[in-house]
Amino acid sequence: MDNIKKEDLIIKLGILFYFCSFLGYIYELILCYLDTGKIFSHGILFGPWLPIYGTGACFIMLIYKYRKNPALIFTLSFFITGLLEYLCGVILLKFFKIRLWDYTGYFLNINGHVCFLSAFCFGVGGILLTYLIYPLIKKIYEKVNKNVLKIILSLITLIFLGDIIATILK
Repeated sequence: MDNIKKEDLIIKLGILFYFCSFLGYIYELILCYLDTGKIFSHGILFGPWLPIYGTGACFIMLIYKYRKNPALIFTLSFFITGLLEYLCGVILLKFFKIRLWDYTGYFLNINGHVCFLSAFCFGVGGILLTYLIYPLIKKIYEKVNKNVLKIILSLITLIFLGDIIATILK
């Protein structure tokens, strides 16, 4: 990523994680609506976030240093997020006996956990993240008081952890 202090990195990654978790939630709502004509929430958490998207975004930031090569960003994003989606699908099914998505029947799917189309969309997402979303987050970070950002991130994290606990207790 950038040459930044550890605290700055944590704040930027926190913003990125929650922002992309929320964007992923909106993305899934739109996809679901286009597919079924209905709006309903995906995932197992109660809040408007899908942490797999935030996690994928943070992993994509590991390749941010290659931003001068969009083809490489796309390709690495395709594989990194594809692997993340596959592993999450396997873990959810094996340990929690739930399947939140199923790509069975899609082109180049692997056990229904990932397919070419989803990985392609996440490759495009990696491009958007690298050239649009992360630069926007950097601008916000530079303009907003760091203490305010820490407080906001702390509150969101408490709500997120409460959501996880409520989900486990459910």
